[in-house]
Amino acid sequence: MDKPKELTGLDPGNYDYPLADVSHLSEKEKQDLLRRGMHIPKELHSDEEFEQWVTLFAEWNTYSYSDGHKPTEEERNFEKMVTASYERGLWYHRKCFNEWKKEHLQPLIDELAEHAVHDPQYDWQYLYALEYAKLRCMRAYFSHSLIADENGNFGFNRWIDICICLLQHIKDNGLHIFQQQIDRMNIRNVGDIVSSALMDAYEEAPVPSDEEDDLPDKLYYGKKIYVRKMERLYYRIRLYKMREWWE
Repeated sequence: MDKPKELTGLDPGNYDYPLADVSHLSEKEKQDLLRRGMHIPKELHSDEEFEQWVTLFAEWNTYSYSDGHKPTEEERNFEKMVTASYERGLWYHRKCFNEWKKEHLQPLIDELAEHAVHDPQYDWQYLYALEYAKLRCMRAYFSHSLIADENGNFGFNRWIDICICLLQHIKDNGLHIFQQQIDRMNIRNVGDIVSSALMDAYEEAPVPSDEEDDLPDKLYYGKKIYVRKMERLYYRIRLYKMREWWE
């Protein structure tokens, strides 16, 4: 079972200021405001209106005690502030997030949509390009989500970052993999993902040289093996870690 996520981004300590005065509102206005604020999404049009709604909602939202305990006035005031701080945290987080989204997340979403609509359907690399674009959107989203701290850390940064890095190479079929990486590559554990013909070609191929030669060299075949190793790691991370990627 998934463990509950800590909503680091709410930081309720920033929102425990006094409740707004609603004494000037009529009962009908209070009922209307309470109803609009409980709608999903909230039908509130300003921070002032929201703060008035918080006062009404905190009063309406009573806590239940299993032993029938009736809270004291001090306990009730504490409950109201807990409710108000939580609702304020959500409201102001979403407000800031929506402003940030326009400039930083929306361009990534547009890029993702562009891939989905216009990329050809006949090559596996385009599927990886789509996944790469999607993970970039997720990475950006989580960095400003309710579970992110003030530095944009959200607990599973490492795994998304690794997957993005892997996909960057996979979708380009190893175009930007260098000889130094091939030289350090372990090829003893690739028999299940690389054909014996490719392994033979790699082992028999000449090392890269400055001389012009049309024959494939060790770098050419090494990139193919390296990409397959990256694919395997990518899918292992997805299999064992991706279920943790939620808010």
